[in-house]
Amino acid sequence: MKSFIRLGATLGIAGSVFLTGLSGIGNLPGIGNLEAIALPQDQVVKKLQEVPVFTLTNPKGEFVVLSRNNESKPISQVGFFISKQDAQKFLDNRLKKENPQLASTLQVRPLSLADYYKIVQEGKKKSDSVIYTLVPTQTQVASATSMLNQNGKKGEQFNGIPLFVPKFKKDNSYLTIPVPNGKERYIPFFFEKEQATALLEEFKKAVPKEAANTEIQVVDLYGVLEALNSSTDPSINKIVLYPSRESINFIRSLAPNRSPSAKPAAAPAAPKK
Repeated sequence: MKSFIRLGATLGIAGSVFLTGLSGIGNLPGIGNLEAIALPQDQVVKKLQEVPVFTLTNPKGEFVVLSRNNESKPISQVGFFISKQDAQKFLDNRLKKENPQLASTLQVRPLSLADYYKIVQEGKKKSDSVIYTLVPTQTQVASATSMLNQNGKKGEQFNGIPLFVPKFKKDNSYLTIPVPNGKERYIPFFFEKEQATALLEEFKKAVPKEAANTEIQVVDLYGVLEALNSSTDPSINKIVLYPSRESINFIRSLAPNRSPSAKPAAAPAAPKK
């Protein structure tokens, strides 16, 4: 939770970005292939630490395990949601109808995506066959599916957790924005298409001549995790997962009140040649 609070102080950066491209990152799964060498797990976990996910727990902090039969085989499943609202709706609209007594004792609990990742990794070592499912926001799945259909993959459904990435068409490079109070730049991967669109529109205003050379690409979160675990390209470490606006508001609600005299972010500027 402390990492969420720290992040809350930096999430205003989108209004003060300097936008450039970064090439040489290699290709992500779903876009191309990567050489296989494992990245240190602590680096992968660090990237996931700032993204909240939400699940249901009882007063003891235990996960809610749902059981169902699949072809006569029992399946145990724990759900984690990208959206807090979706987790609350699942509790209100399904569990309270199916088992109101149990549901009355449950609450929506925030964890980090890193926690989910570690739970899944630990689950692979056990033989309890519990499936830990990460549930995407359906409106973003619809946006991802629409993008696939517009790009010639008609009738294809996006399966997975969509991430949206502003990039350049010509050299397959990615828009980058600076780390707050630092010289490094990172590549934002957004959980919402609207966020990627807003950043791309800022860039187009700053550098109109490059507008036609830009696009938004959709990739799967699991493919990005595979890349983080297997790429030998040091540029892969510049990828940062940017939470949804709903999650950003949640994170900010955990942070101490900001000073009323805080200055608004500056307008974007074009990159220097």
